[in-house]
Amino acid sequence: MKSNPQILNQKYQEALALYNKSEYLKAEGILRQLVQRAPRFFDAVHLLGIVYYLLNRHNEAETFIRKAVIIKPTSECYFNLGLVYRELNKEAEAETAFIKAIKLDPRHAKAANNLGNIELGKKNFVKAEHYYNQAITSSPKYALAYKNLGLVLRDTHQEEKAKQVLLKAIEFDPNLAESYSILAGMYEKDGEFQSAIDMFKKIGNYCSAQRAARRGAYWDDLEELDKTALHSLANSNEFNFFEPWSLLNVSGLTPIQHRDIGKKFAQFKLKAVLQHPPLPLAAPLPADSVLRIGYLSSDFYNHATMHLMSGILEKRNTDNFFIRLYSYSPQRKDSYTERLRALNIEVIDLSSMSDSAAAKTIAQDNLHILVDLKGFTQNTRLEITALRPAPVIVSWLGYPGSLGEPRLADYIIGDPVVTPIEHAEHFSERLALMPHCYQPNDDTKKVGSRPTRAEQNLPEDAFVFCSFNQIMKYTPETFALWCKLLHNVPNSVLWLLTSTSIPVNNLRAEAVKNGIDPQRIIFADTLPVEQHLGRLQLADLALDTYPVGSHTTASDTLWAGVPLVTRLGSLFASRVAASLLTAIGLPELVTETDEDYYQLALSLANDPARIQQLKEKLAANHTTSPLFDTERFTRDLERLYQAIWQQHSEGNAKRDPIVLQSQ
Repeated sequence: MKSNPQILNQKYQEALALYNKSEYLKAEGILRQLVQRAPRFFDAVHLLGIVYYLLNRHNEAETFIRKAVIIKPTSECYFNLGLVYRELNKEAEAETAFIKAIKLDPRHAKAANNLGNIELGKKNFVKAEHYYNQAITSSPKYALAYKNLGLVLRDTHQEEKAKQVLLKAIEFDPNLAESYSILAGMYEKDGEFQSAIDMFKKIGNYCSAQRAARRGAYWDDLEELDKTALHSLANSNEFNFFEPWSLLNVSGLTPIQHRDIGKKFAQFKLKAVLQHPPLPLAAPLPADSVLRIGYLSSDFYNHATMHLMSGILEKRNTDNFFIRLYSYSPQRKDSYTERLRALNIEVIDLSSMSDSAAAKTIAQDNLHILVDLKGFTQNTRLEITALRPAPVIVSWLGYPGSLGEPRLADYIIGDPVVTPIEHAEHFSERLALMPHCYQPNDDTKKVGSRPTRAEQNLPEDAFVFCSFNQIMKYTPETFALWCKLLHNVPNSVLWLLTSTSIPVNNLRAEAVKNGIDPQRIIFADTLPVEQHLGRLQLADLALDTYPVGSHTTASDTLWAGVPLVTRLGSLFASRVAASLLTAIGLPELVTETDEDYYQLALSLANDPARIQQLKEKLAANHTTSPLFDTERFTRDLERLYQAIWQQHSEGNAKRDPIVLQSQ
């Protein structure tokens, strides 16, 4: 066989036929024998490397494709070597291989596309756009390159160009689901909700379809969308085109389901990162030294996260704690960034770094604990935490639920209401419980002057129900309860936060369906926080949403002195307002069923004296309850960090929850 080229070629053709039928193990057996007998048989050596690549045996793939390159350095050989290097997380070697492929074949579109992917991973958008355009020039119907170019154009705020390019991608490959998903997301962002819903449904992405339906208040088919979304997640491994946070509103979702969906999503979305060991970390500092804490987020500006956190950053203990912030949003300048600058807390800008470079930057700071403030919320970069740039990673504040994947966070900060000990199985993270409430508040936050009702288009003598949550949190069931309240409290109105015309018009139509004059639904414009808090004082009673309740919205409502009725659920996201009300001494406003929620709100609306008592109690508890005692919260949080580090240092393998006692 060794000396007979005809037999060698016959065996190679046999292996090639098996390869073309995806019978890789059988092909590998023949090719291995061929290469042993004819070590310089280029086609066999090269194909064996490709087979090992497809079998996910990447080290062996590298060995044989490198041998093939030595025998005959073709562009295709270098291209395949680049693919292998990417799987081995050798980005620099991959880049070199793709560049060599293009030098040998300047029209190698796939190599150019992969170079674009590398540059995109490094946030080099200009270079990425260049390579994707090069790929398209070389192959004018290359749908994948159009899709990738559309992604870059979207992320560099060239939306109209992005839409046209994505439509081209769909034209050239109607089966490329990601093109539809990116385009649908852009439609949703632009308020073209029905187009977004239709496009998401076209590719079977019912998770995103229900989200778009909720944002647009398209409720007619919502129940069916929810059922299909949960069914698709239970019977699919395709978790690339949705965000777990958007499922929190889905009726019937359980905490265990949400945890497990998060795990599947993370393992799918972060597969390339999770299959590699995390970064080697610098040796941790002794337990009795200054505790080094890092906060990771894209929200260190005029955002709900900073509305809550500013006070604890200002009141931090600088003797025993080192604090550093790691930001991956574009740089901004506003009153909150100015406030940060005055604190002399260093903010490290990760926005232009790749995930790997960002993780290495954090690791070099030798932290004890890295606190992720985003979780699965929008614009997150969980690849950074997946690389484990600190010995302990804590999930806190941004995401009300478990991330599911243990590598993403070791602990989640909660409290006895949002994350009671008996709910420990709902979380992949260990519970770390604050003594009162997990949510910080800034007790220096100013409440603007109270406007007149006329200035806010509110009737002077009406009872004002309000809910300043996003429309996405509304459900047909909760809205029907609100309409029932309006029906049974005749001189009343419902005050909501405005949105684009489509959801506003849909809500008005929904009010009519429930027998309510749409003029009794009054929409308020978005205002700066101080002015918003001032106008909130005009409300008589706030109504929480369900199953995702108010978070920052609830603390703002209570800070403005307005009582809030909430319904307790099983999800973390259904328990936040209950935690806030408990911490401020008003647990009597927490209910557990729709009927109890309705009856409590109705009784309060018909009892002005009771409403006044609640407002007086809120005012008195501002300075005495734990909820708005920022100094007390900060000291408790620091004690919790110390307890977390101590447990980590002791190597507690039982994953015992940490329950911080009040002092």
